[in-house]
Amino acid sequence: MAQRVLEEGEKRPPNEIPCPANTISEEDLVEYLIDNGLRLSDAETVIQTIWRIRRLAQWYRKHGSDLSEHEIRTFLIVPILLALGWSEQKMKIEWKNTDLSLFSQAYNRSNEPYMILESKRMGEGLDYAKRQVAKYSQYCPSCRHIVVSDGVRYSLYLKQGTEWDMDRDFAAYMNLLRLKDRHPYVANAKGAPALFISMMPR
Repeated sequence: MAQRVLEEGEKRPPNEIPCPANTISEEDLVEYLIDNGLRLSDAETVIQTIWRIRRLAQWYRKHGSDLSEHEIRTFLIVPILLALGWSEQKMKIEWKNTDLSLFSQAYNRSNEPYMILESKRMGEGLDYAKRQVAKYSQYCPSCRHIVVSDGVRYSLYLKQGTEWDMDRDFAAYMNLLRLKDRHPYVANAKGAPALFISMMPR
């Protein structure tokens, strides 16, 4: 059967193996955030929030077999957004069936979100959510950023021109347990610094 699959399958050239991703230190991340406009105190708060999330995520892995998306969003994702400077007035939970919508200005009924964030349970993977989020973007044409997260891992998709190309690889990826300058094996996907900058309020 393996031989038949090899003979009938589509031959694809192997992708070049990218150079190993570099680890980003917490001090480097603070400097990067400050250089991109985040206040010094807020950058330090981001690092402290990462520490708390790491500890809580480890506890959830041991004791959170029934952990819900609501808990992921409330205790792991929203704290990062608050640390980055998002105010409660610019965040809307479960707005028009989205898990979390973020607005450039204080929310009112006429606004459309700048960014949509889809939360997933730990261990479910982030890939299958991207088509669900692409559906949200159809009635939010001004939305430019889509983020999918399980509270520890984050994938960022960006709108190119007027279209979302959700079949392409994500634009950036980060794992809060191991901050890297880019995705470990997707060569064109940037890492934690770029994702944090993209998630800052506009």
